[in-house]
Amino acid sequence: MRKSLVIAAGLCLLVLGFGLAASAVAQQPLMGLYYSEVEKDGRVYVFNTPERFKAWSEGGEIGTAVTLVGRAVDGKTLVAENETAVDLYLFKHNLPGYDRPSPKPYNPGFDVSWKDGKTTFKTKNAEIGISNRLQARYTMFNADNPAVEDIGTFNIRRAKTAIEGKAGDWKFKLQANWVGGGYVTAASIVSNSLRTTVRRGPELEDAEIWWTKHPMATIWVGQGKVPFSRQEFTSSGKQQFVDRWIGNALYAPGRDQGIRLEGMNNSKTFEYAIGAYNGIARNININDNDSYLYSGRVGWMPFGEYKFEESSLDRPSGPRLVLALAGLTNTIGFGAAAIDVERVGYEVAFKWGGFNTQGEYFSENAENQSNVKSDNLGYYLQAGYLFPGNKFEVAGRYESIERDQAFSVTSLGSALKDFEGTGLGVSYYLNKHVHKIQADWFSYEDKVTGAGLDEFRVQLQVIF
Repeated sequence: MRKSLVIAAGLCLLVLGFGLAASAVAQQPLMGLYYSEVEKDGRVYVFNTPERFKAWSEGGEIGTAVTLVGRAVDGKTLVAENETAVDLYLFKHNLPGYDRPSPKPYNPGFDVSWKDGKTTFKTKNAEIGISNRLQARYTMFNADNPAVEDIGTFNIRRAKTAIEGKAGDWKFKLQANWVGGGYVTAASIVSNSLRTTVRRGPELEDAEIWWTKHPMATIWVGQGKVPFSRQEFTSSGKQQFVDRWIGNALYAPGRDQGIRLEGMNNSKTFEYAIGAYNGIARNININDNDSYLYSGRVGWMPFGEYKFEESSLDRPSGPRLVLALAGLTNTIGFGAAAIDVERVGYEVAFKWGGFNTQGEYFSENAENQSNVKSDNLGYYLQAGYLFPGNKFEVAGRYESIERDQAFSVTSLGSALKDFEGTGLGVSYYLNKHVHKIQADWFSYEDKVTGAGLDEFRVQLQVIF
């Protein structure tokens, strides 16, 4: 009995303690929510901070305030320190809310977005985008020559980082290939001979600047692709097969350093480019002779712009066509070993719905310093069909090379002159060209000796 009384007394004291504490808290203002209300001269003044209330009480000036005629009790004018004070007064007196525009969300001054593997930072006057592209590949060669061992190889074909941006009338692009081949680390001319130091490793591919004030007369300077071959000018990340046709390196000049003028009309039915380059190779900062590579290309697109992108992932509801003509002239080497080259390229590309086709024909005339001339021809034609859903595609390609000058193909030989290849490819587009898996098989033949080579490739591409 005594124990029960002790427990009951303790509970009473505990309840009493809570009550006293609650009473004390009730007598204090809510932390961070000061409120004071004063009626004076037919107006109701409300404050949200003690500092403004004190200043008004001592000097009679409220300063910047929100004045609402007829919104206080009994139709009086309400003068509030700020909008929070207005809300507190109306809530306290159960009056209708104070309508005003919703505050705009905080704007940090720039926007960050991610789309198709590219992260873009955009401000009012400029933007810059960063993307990375990785191609992981498996290749199997199977040659007729018993002296050549059949080899399967895993490799990172390309691993690139690109930084692109624009500000006002200027655009730029920097791109590096972290697994580039044949990276020239130094070059010089000694005793009328070009000497270079080459290694495989990180390589600067593109360093480009455009002045774009006039779309029909855009000026380009730096290092980048020479506009000659359509398939070469199309990014390796936007190919219909695992890679470009085998004659691409023979006829497309690739990347070089120089200057050009380019443009496209407003209706995007005509484009052109004309430029002058060192005519030797990328990342070599000296010219190897007193000549330049001159290149020009014109393209006609009767149904609207035809971008440098293979396949038909945009699935146009109407026909799309481009017909283009390109030419270049260059002197390769110097002295007695110099070769003068003139080259013409014809290109056509067409797509409609899921069907697409593309082809190029190259004609080259080369002449050395002994007036020995050679004619070198090459062409390819490819076509594909992208099934509904834009995920799965099948394609085929035929390639042919006929040259007076010999060339080489890995695992087949180095004295080839008359050569052809046929191949089939399949692509599964996880996210268009951004994420895709591709596989192709090609059969090549030396038409002079009959020697053959089969090549099988599988590649995963991810852009992030």
